[in-house]
Amino acid sequence: MALLLFPVFCPPAAAQDNPLLQRGVPAEASAADAVAAREAAIASARRIAFQRMMAQLGGPAPNLSDSQIEALVGAMIVEEERTTATRYIGRLTFQFQPGAVGAALGRPLPLAGAGGGGLNIPMAATGAVIATVRTGSLSAWTEARRRMLQSGAVVRVEVLEISMDAAQVRLGLSRAPEEAAAALSAAGLVVQPEGAGWQVGLAGG
Repeated sequence: MALLLFPVFCPPAAAQDNPLLQRGVPAEASAADAVAAREAAIASARRIAFQRMMAQLGGPAPNLSDSQIEALVGAMIVEEERTTATRYIGRLTFQFQPGAVGAALGRPLPLAGAGGGGLNIPMAATGAVIATVRTGSLSAWTEARRRMLQSGAVVRVEVLEISMDAAQVRLGLSRAPEEAAAALSAAGLVVQPEGAGWQVGLAGG
């Protein structure tokens, strides 16, 4: 299967002056299937982001498990990703939660004078729904994904399965499902119930 490239967000190359916001973190892994590869790659990227943050904060870094590091993350943005049946390559942005990080370190964070203090990526998801996104081409999938992420109701789109006709995804929602569905409709998407989840497509598609 050919590699598929799904660009979402390209951060500036400028130096990062807010330790809690780590951009351009590499994510790469191979596994038995695409879902397992993505999960492994994201776990690796989270640890890299945590290590970068600790290097900027200074002081001793605690030896945390993957699940403990995951609990420190408030939000994640996919800058770009490529996937095959057994491999995932991407670049991610992570926003760490200041309160959780301070508690894990057992000390206050020295961020008062740091530039870039305003975290400018979406908040963490408060709920999730499994959706089947009906597409007929890579460009249609890319456009549907763009509209979902720009709707203001979807924090992240996790690809579970994908083909040229459809993608099964887990949508991280920042609003109640009814409100999120309305926001997606306003963004030019058709949302219909499908079992316990949704079926999503481009309006007029």
